[in-house]
Amino acid sequence: MKSGSVVLVAMLCICPVAVFAGQDVEAVHKLDEIVVTSTRKTKAVDTPASLSIITGEELRDMGAKNIVEALTRIPGVTDSSSKSQSVIIRGNKSAMAGGPVLLIDGVPLKMGDYRYSEFDFIPVNQIERIEVLRSAGIAYGPGAARGVINVITQKSTRDGFHGDVSASYGSWDTHDENVSLSGMKNKFDFLVDAENYHTDGYEEEEENRKSVLGRIGYNLSDQTRIGFRVNHVDYDNMTAEGLKKYQWQLDNYRRSIHFPKSETDSDLLWHNEKDEENTTVALEFSHKDNNLFLDGSFSRTTYEKDFRRTYAIYDSPESVYYENSDQDTYALTMSGGYHFNWGSVGYTPSVGINFEDIDNTVGRVYPYDSTKDTDVYNFDLQEQTYGIFWDNELMFNENWGLNIGARFDRTQVEFQDKVPNIVDESHDMISYSVAPSYHFNEKAMVYASVGRNYWFPTPRYYAWAVERGGALNPVEDLEPEEVLTYELGYKHMFNKMLNINATVYFSDYKDKFGTVRDESDNSCGQGNIGDAEAKGIELEADGKLNRYVGYRLAAAYQDIEWTSGTALAYIHPTNTRDYTADISGKQIYWVPEFTGLVGLDFYPMDNLKVSVDMNYIGKRYVDYLNQIEYPDKTTFDARVAYTWNHWKFWILGKNIFDEDLEYVSNSSGKLDSDGEPDNAYYVQNGAYVEAGISYHF
Repeated sequence: MKSGSVVLVAMLCICPVAVFAGQDVEAVHKLDEIVVTSTRKTKAVDTPASLSIITGEELRDMGAKNIVEALTRIPGVTDSSSKSQSVIIRGNKSAMAGGPVLLIDGVPLKMGDYRYSEFDFIPVNQIERIEVLRSAGIAYGPGAARGVINVITQKSTRDGFHGDVSASYGSWDTHDENVSLSGMKNKFDFLVDAENYHTDGYEEEEENRKSVLGRIGYNLSDQTRIGFRVNHVDYDNMTAEGLKKYQWQLDNYRRSIHFPKSETDSDLLWHNEKDEENTTVALEFSHKDNNLFLDGSFSRTTYEKDFRRTYAIYDSPESVYYENSDQDTYALTMSGGYHFNWGSVGYTPSVGINFEDIDNTVGRVYPYDSTKDTDVYNFDLQEQTYGIFWDNELMFNENWGLNIGARFDRTQVEFQDKVPNIVDESHDMISYSVAPSYHFNEKAMVYASVGRNYWFPTPRYYAWAVERGGALNPVEDLEPEEVLTYELGYKHMFNKMLNINATVYFSDYKDKFGTVRDESDNSCGQGNIGDAEAKGIELEADGKLNRYVGYRLAAAYQDIEWTSGTALAYIHPTNTRDYTADISGKQIYWVPEFTGLVGLDFYPMDNLKVSVDMNYIGKRYVDYLNQIEYPDKTTFDARVAYTWNHWKFWILGKNIFDEDLEYVSNSSGKLDSDGEPDNAYYVQNGAYVEAGISYHF
C-alpha cells in the first residue's frame, strides 16, 4: 500500500463517528444560479443549453491549484495537459493549439500565437464560479465550437467591511496564502484580493504566482452599476515544458526535471524557464430592471512572456534560445435587450456586439549561435474580430419556450516575419441556434436545440502554412472548423435529495485540423485533414439524502470518430510509414469513451464535513489508427473540513493511492526497434496531501 493510502484510511475512519444533531443549512443550488454565459442572464435551470457550474466553494473544497483539476470533473471534459495545462470538451481538439474559449469575467484570454489556454494564470481563490458551456452558442463567436469556459471572479455583495485570510501547505513544498477585503458603503462596493502561491512540483518544477484582483463600483441604483476592475498576475516557473520522457526515462526518472537523454547517453536534459506577466484593466456597466437589461465592458489586456529554452544546454548549446513575446489586446463587448409581455406571450429580443484587436510581437535570439538565422522567428501579428448577434426568446403560457438566434463574425489575421513571409487572411462566419423548450415549472425543463458555430485557426497555423505548407497545406486553404450540434436536454431540481442535469447530443465536425506531413517527413503545419462526428450522453446529479449524507454523480459517454480524412501513420506490425493513411471510422485519439465521478459527503456532527471522491477515466487510444491503447485510470480524493466560529480547518488528499498519470504522445503510432510503441510521456501529478486554515470576518 502506497503512503498516500494511509490518508484515505484515516479519513474514512472518521465517518462512523456517532452522529450528533446538526443544523441543515440550505444553500442555493447550482441550477438555481443566474448564468451570465449566454446572451441574457437567466437561471441555469431555464437555460436551453448544456451548461455546468463549478462554484468557488467547490474549488476550495477540492483543494484545486488550477482550474483544470475542477474542469475534468464535468462530463465531457478531458484533461489533455502535456506541455501546458489544457482540456478537451467533447473530443474537439487539435495539436499545438488551445481548446475552448477562455474568458475572465466575459473578457477573452487569448495569449500568444499558439493561443494556449493559460489556466495557471487564474488564482483559484479569486474565483466566484466557473460556467462551462458545451453547447453550440452564439454569445462568444469564433472558438465557441470547442466550448466556452467563463471564469467569474469574486464581487462584493454585502454591506459593511469583510475579510478572508487563508493559508495552506502541502506536498512538494506547496504553499498558498490569500487575503481578501471587501464591502459596500453608501453606493460604493469594493474588493481587493491578493494571493501568493509556490510549489516545487511533482516533477521538481518550481512554480511561483503572485496575483492581485481589485474592483470598485458605483451603484447608481439597485439596478444600475458602473465598475472598474484590475487583474494582475506575475507567474514564473522552472519547467520541463517540451521535455517528454520515453519508457526508460519514465521508469527511472519519473519525478526528475533533469534526466539523461537515454540509457546509453548520460548527457542531461535540463529545464526550461518561463516568466509571464498579465494585466487586465476593464470598465464595466450593467443595468437590469423588470424589462430592460444592458451589459457592457471595455478592456485592455497586456501580456509579456520571457521563455528560455535551455533543455539542451549541456548537449547542443547552439539550439538554446531566448524568446520574448509582448501582446496588447483591446476588447469591447456590449449587449442589451427588452422584455415585452403581451398577455400569455412573453418576448425578449437582445442584440450584442463584440470587438477584439490583438497586437503581438515576438523576438528570438540564440545566445550560443550568433550565426543562426532567426528571421522566421521574429514576427509581428495583428488579429481583429468583429461580431454581432441577435437573439430572440419567446415564452407561451409560461410553459413553452423558443430561443432563436444568429451571429455574424469576421476575423482577419495579418502576420509578417522577417523572411518575409506574409499572411493576410480573413473569414466570415455565420452561426445560429434554435432551441424550443418546455418548462414543467420553475424548477424543471426539457429542451431540444440545433446550432452551428466555429473554431478559428490560431495565428501559428497560418504562420506554419505560409512558411512551409507548400502544395500540401497552402495558407489560402485553411478554413475554420465548423460544428453543427443537435441536443436534447433535461434539467430538474426535484428537491434537496435529487437534482439532475442531463444531455444527449450529436455533433457533425467539418474541416477538423491535424498535422500535415510530406513524404520526406517534413511538417507542413496544421491543416484541415478531415471530418468527424460525435455522439454522447452527459449526466450530472447531486443531492442530500438526509442531514448526514450527500452525494455527487457525474458521467459521460463519448463516441467520437473520424468520418473521413487522412494522416501520417505507422502500420502495425511492420512499422510501415503511410503519409495518407485512411482514418475514417477511427476514434479521435486521447478521448475516453467513458468518464465518471462518484462523490460522497458525510456530516457526522455540527460543522464537520468528510468527503470522498472516486474519479474514473476510461481507456483511450494514443494514435490516429487506434493501434495503441492507454489503460483506464481510477483515482481517489478525500477531505475533512471543520468550521468553528469564523475559523475553518481542513486536510485533504488528492490521488491518494498515487496512481501513475501521464499524457501520451504518439499520434502516428510509431514502433521502436523492439516493436514496442515509441510513446512519449508527459508526466502529470501524483499523490498530494495538504492542510489548511482560513479565517473570515
